[in-house]
Amino acid sequence: MSAGRAALTAALQQALAGEHAAVYAYGVAGGVLDPVGSAATLAREGYATHRDRRDRIRAQLRALEEEPVAAEPGYGLPGRVTTAAEAGALTRRVEDRCAVLHAAVVAASTGELRREATGWLGDAATRLLGWGGDSTAFPGVGPA
Repeated sequence: MSAGRAALTAALQQALAGEHAAVYAYGVAGGVLDPVGSAATLAREGYATHRDRRDRIRAQLRALEEEPVAAEPGYGLPGRVTTAAEAGALTRRVEDRCAVLHAAVVAASTGELRREATGWLGDAATRLLGWGGDSTAFPGVGPA
């Protein structure tokens, strides 16, 4: 396997693992939000987006003839999630982490996949803002 393909495969596997965790976290967050509020709508949209993205990344890995990483049976959370504020903190953390993972896919890919991953990165940054997170000049990229 070439170094470029190995880097792409690793970035996609890490992004897939992040999407598995995001789906789990959005399920937890959605369970504590008022079901008719705007936060619940944002949570449902986030859940659906991450579920669809998870499936897309799985398909991409299979197209590369790689076995996609499986979801864990459960995920440790950074703390309690029993209030809307705690759910918001969890989803902000998820979107920030996904932005980092998608930036790695952008860096490792080319062509149509790079364009798609750039969209994933933008979506994570936008969703982070929707949850009250801070904007940054370069989402998914840490300080120099």
